[in-house]
Amino acid sequence: MFNKELLKLYFICGTTTCLGKDLYTVVEDALKGGITLFQFREKGKGALEGKEKLEVAIKLKNLCKKYNVPFIVNDDIELALEIDADGVHVGQDDLGVDEIRKLMPNKIIGLSIGNEEELKQSKVEYVDYVGVGPVYVTQSKDDAGGAIGYEGLELMRKLLPQMPLVAIGGIQTQHIKDVMKTNVDGVSIISAISYSDNIEKTVREMNEQF
Repeated sequence: MFNKELLKLYFICGTTTCLGKDLYTVVEDALKGGITLFQFREKGKGALEGKEKLEVAIKLKNLCKKYNVPFIVNDDIELALEIDADGVHVGQDDLGVDEIRKLMPNKIIGLSIGNEEELKQSKVEYVDYVGVGPVYVTQSKDDAGGAIGYEGLELMRKLLPQMPLVAIGGIQTQHIKDVMKTNVDGVSIISAISYSDNIEKTVREMNEQF
């Protein structure tokens, strides 16, 4: 089900992180460009809730299916179970990954880890991959800690030699080559894709960096 190749170009987006553009169009353009994984992250001021959120999630899940790209839900375990998403991504403050694994024995589970301290508290044996960052200072996530830079990525790789790792946080096209030199398995991108004037072209250019 999960292989680390999926982490190569991991797009994360919701209605609050695409500059008011139509989310469906944004995601479809990114899929056309060649993203390898998509995470629906509906957070922040004005985020959709309830039925609206559910409807958008179903539409996006079906869209991802059309392009054969797994559909991951951020934080919302109930929603992920309800629509039979391909997996979930959670942070340090969410339901424990051991609990989630019981609910989702065959799904993809990702966990955000920012530093060694958080790693010590994490039950990584239950997850498929770890999101590491923020690499750079980021505007897209209010709750992200301080930037960890390439040293932070290298440290996490040393501490988790076998774990699939994806870097996140402020990554732009021109950073990808350097980020990949730290031996992570891929990059997660929010605004560098969703804010682009030509999303499909941007994603293609990103793919050329690997």
